[in-house]
Amino acid sequence: MLAAVACTASPGPATATPSTPAASPARTAAGPAASGPAAWLGPAADCAGAPLQSQLAAAVRDGASVIVAAGSLTGKSVAGDPAAAGAFYAMTLHSAQTLRGPAVAPGSTAWIPGPAPGTTANPENSALLAPGGRVFAVVWPKTGIRALVGPVLQLAPVVAADVVFTPYTCWNLDGLQPDQYQASAPLRPVPGGANFGGTHQAAENGLYTLPLATVRQIAASA
Repeated sequence: MLAAVACTASPGPATATPSTPAASPARTAAGPAASGPAAWLGPAADCAGAPLQSQLAAAVRDGASVIVAAGSLTGKSVAGDPAAAGAFYAMTLHSAQTLRGPAVAPGSTAWIPGPAPGTTANPENSALLAPGGRVFAVVWPKTGIRALVGPVLQLAPVVAADVVFTPYTCWNLDGLQPDQYQASAPLRPVPGGANFGGTHQAAENGLYTLPLATVRQIAASA
């Protein structure tokens, strides 16, 4: 997701190691099961789910939207379930383009799961944002009276022509042969903190990329 990391109420998937092949980062950039988003987003799920195309198709069937947008954090947050010790952080979506599912209007507000206020954000407990805030995302609608906020974003930052799949958010890239992220642009955790990625990071940093054009094609055929 929205969790990297195992998609549970306490996100925190393992990052890649030097032995992790770039062609099979599924357990590092894993994805929610076809039944729905991560447990802390709505329907029960985990990070051992179906490949990306099936993930997106299942999300759309569950009422979610698949978008490309530029977003900016508003500074507003809502505390999550005390058992999860997390929070949700508001983002305004600018220039949203809906690839599949119900249209998401530019200027809409969505929420990103992340660490509890006062907790140090890092790639294992937080989504990451690229400079400029461009994202590829599944927008999960608010479900049920128990949902604290909604809609909620399961996002991957977009850097130049690539989508960067991070350790935190559940994605399954099996069979897609992604590259390890080694671009110069650093990524910033939500809601803030030390940058991650970039030229000073080791190649085995748990970040994997697919061309945005490829991701768009996968979404279009989901």
